[in-house]
Amino acid sequence: MRPNGTFPASPRRNLRARSENRRAPPRAPADPSASPALTPRQRDVVALLVGTGLSYKQIAAQLARSEGTVRTHTERIYRAFGVHSRLELIVAYRSLQDARSGAA
Repeated sequence: MRPNGTFPASPRRNLRARSENRRAPPRAPADPSASPALTPRQRDVVALLVGTGLSYKQIAAQLARSEGTVRTHTERIYRAFGVHSRLELIVAYRSLQDARSGAA
């Protein structure tokens, strides 16, 4: 206990606060026709997330990856598109596809 009667903040709490300050906010593409930079595997995952009603487990089996890996790819895809759910991803992905087909 400190002389003024308060307890010091826990090191874990300080570490958590510092790491939260370092995290970059999610970015939405500035131009709707601009595609977020995705890895080839993330493109495979997003195609299966949007184009099929498959669960993470089914996508993992189809891509010969673990379910955790698919979830990690999904998190990063959501962050790249600036969305928080599969439904928002579907809407963003389809509007991106429409913008591309209209621009071409």
